[in-house]
Amino acid sequence: MAEQAATQTHSTSSHHHHHHHKKDSASIFKERSLRAITRNRLIEKWFRIALIALAVIMAVLVVAAYTIG
Repeated sequence: MAEQAATQTHSTSSHHHHHHHKKDSASIFKERSLRAITRNRLIEKWFRIALIALAVIMAVLVVAAYTIG
């Protein structure tokens, strides 16, 4: 009897329903903020890579100008 009760309790407690409610304004704000942070970090990463590449190209051009000229 106790085993049957434990099985019933386990099956009902492990059976979880996901209720999809309309998101409130706080959830929407948080989601947009996290997306914006992720996007900004990605933009910063590529901007930094572009600046480093530009600095390397300029350094090569300066060395080439002094060597050739």
